[in-house]
Amino acid sequence: MTTRRAEIGLADWVRVLAELPAITDSERALVARCLGLQTDKVENTYNNQPTRGAWQRNAGKPEVRTDTPTDKPTSAPDTESRPELPDEILPIRIEKLPNTLEAGLAPPLPAEIANQEPLELGASNHPPVPRLSLFPQRTVRGLLAASVAQPSGGYDLDMPRLIRASVQCQPLRSLPLLPRFSTQQGCQLLLDFSEALVPWWDDMRDLIQQFHAVLGETACPVYEFTDNPRHAVRWTETGEQPWQAIAGKPVVIASDLGQVRTARRHELRPSLSVWRDFALHCRRWQIPVIVLTPLGHKRCPKELAHLMSIIDWNSQTRASDVKRLINHKQGIRL
Repeated sequence: MTTRRAEIGLADWVRVLAELPAITDSERALVARCLGLQTDKVENTYNNQPTRGAWQRNAGKPEVRTDTPTDKPTSAPDTESRPELPDEILPIRIEKLPNTLEAGLAPPLPAEIANQEPLELGASNHPPVPRLSLFPQRTVRGLLAASVAQPSGGYDLDMPRLIRASVQCQPLRSLPLLPRFSTQQGCQLLLDFSEALVPWWDDMRDLIQQFHAVLGETACPVYEFTDNPRHAVRWTETGEQPWQAIAGKPVVIASDLGQVRTARRHELRPSLSVWRDFALHCRRWQIPVIVLTPLGHKRCPKELAHLMSIIDWNSQTRASDVKRLINHKQGIRL
């Protein structure tokens, strides 16, 4: 263990200098000047009274200081000599430069900047946000194919039906075959571009591309209507062509079945009777009607459920659900 050496403080030096008896005032001043002390403060620095601590709570009142500070004459600070202002203000000549933009003297812009197209007022500089399709890309092909696939004569035996006929001793004129589903007949796509369905107009344009990717443009003609699906038309090279029923060719309608109302009173929305007449008209031609509605089948009229296949137009719909619904409408058991 090391012992800490005693330190010599500045107060010790002052006290030693004050107690030296055989030193003259000039020597004392010389030593104090070497230590960086003022000579007139050496004798008054040392104080014999102990320092009053914070624990001395019964200490008397502090002594009132009676000495008065020495009155020192205060001298006014030296003021700098201020320059005298001239009697007359010197004239200032300001030359007005010409406006180079008005005079046509502005330097030409660089070629890469001058060739750029001007920005439109209020146009956003941010890239467009990609839209999500109501039918996801990974399931849309199988879903649309299942909605328009029609049964035809297959090549595989219907073993449950054959066994049932044998057990019940029912004669068979021909062997029962399982149906084969095909999309060769295509479909007719009717889109409801009314004002009530403005939020879904972009989705309808995506639906056109999706159907054409599955069936082709020739097998899937597109018609538009606003009030009555029987008044749907399409535009071809020869002009306007109204919709006509084709026997056995499915009809796919993208609509809300007149359930959405708008603030404009003059817009006529198709009533329940309009949709019933259209469904019965298609049934007479043996045309299956498939409706894609963004509102969900639960909000659609129940009176139309037995006349058409209503499919929810959202990302939760699966191809297996559509196939099961279509087969149930056509009376097919798999």
